[in-house]
Amino acid sequence: MKTESKKRISKRDVIEYVALIALAIIISRGIYYAAGLILNVSTPFLVVASGSMQPTLNIGDVIIIKRVNPEELKVGDIIVFNPPQPYYNGVPWVHRIVSIQKVGNEIYFKTKGDANTYPDPFTLTKNNIIGVMIGKIPYIGLISLNLWQWVIPAITITAIIIVLKIVLEDRGKSVIK
Repeated sequence: MKTESKKRISKRDVIEYVALIALAIIISRGIYYAAGLILNVSTPFLVVASGSMQPTLNIGDVIIIKRVNPEELKVGDIIVFNPPQPYYNGVPWVHRIVSIQKVGNEIYFKTKGDANTYPDPFTLTKNNIIGVMIGKIPYIGLISLNLWQWVIPAITITAIIIVLKIVLEDRGKSVIK
């Protein structure tokens, strides 16, 4: 006689998994906000999403950003900024300062990506600048860049299947075996 052992996912297991995922999200957000407070910037970490700063920064590098007084910036610093319109697309840029010009009380910054041939076609003021790069973690951001492509949909579909299985089994109408 052959006996089959069925491994069944209980509601309690699902609740524990969901609670662990929620806890991980809360802890990671807490670290993000704590870093923002320590570094005095709203965006303490940023994943490099383009190759414009290669070879210094590669796609997937995570940079650490600190707010700085714009008067302390110097040529050669790598800064994070929101470019002026019409160039701004909702995503901060990361480029190197190639020149600084002071006119009266205003400071103007010219930037360029290390891999780009020409400087950016605009100048920045202190209002555009988010902060200066103070460090990087190579390639770790590749995970988050790829999350939106396949991990999030896969987790969503799996969660829907698990919930449907539990609900239908409770009603005695399991269609997923």
